[in-house]
Amino acid sequence: MISYIVDLPTWPIIRTLGIASYVMLTLGICLGILYSFPQWSRESKADIYKLHSFLTISGTVVGLLHGVFTVIDTYMPFSWRELLVPFTARNHPVLNGLGILAAYGMLIVILTTDLRNKLKKKLWFLIHLSSYPIFVMAFIHGYFLGTDTQLPVIRLGYIVTAATVLLLTIARAFIRRFSPKKSKAQTASRSRSA
Repeated sequence: MISYIVDLPTWPIIRTLGIASYVMLTLGICLGILYSFPQWSRESKADIYKLHSFLTISGTVVGLLHGVFTVIDTYMPFSWRELLVPFTARNHPVLNGLGILAAYGMLIVILTTDLRNKLKKKLWFLIHLSSYPIFVMAFIHGYFLGTDTQLPVIRLGYIVTAATVLLLTIARAFIRRFSPKKSKAQTASRSRSA
């Protein structure tokens, strides 16, 4: 069994899992931003939320696997300490550290979302907003450390995903700023009629 694990093509697996995790997390954050747009129906919002949660959790799990495979890699193996303690890796400690912090950050966001009803709304929202710096850390980790970033299509993918998150964030801020505010009475009467 051990020889089977050691003989796995770990380097391609690590790279594939890293890119897959980044793509899923990007789609998850984009759906999280789109969820807050006011034009969605209640059913559409429910579907968006389910897909947002699925992609975010799946992206985090795939990202954790990406990290775990570095421990059994024979090309550039990591120790458990290097994997679990940010900025302790022998190779590229800052870039690897950002990846580790992004993983811990995603675990916190997911855990606090599960505990959302037990937290104050403002606290939960502040923790959830940490998805933005987590995304930036994941971007920096992947873009500058990923060996596949040398490929133009991968480099372009990173740039397009970052631009998409930025543009959706700007659009959300614009919509919130210029959309008419609902009074508490309007919101209460809407929820009673629904």
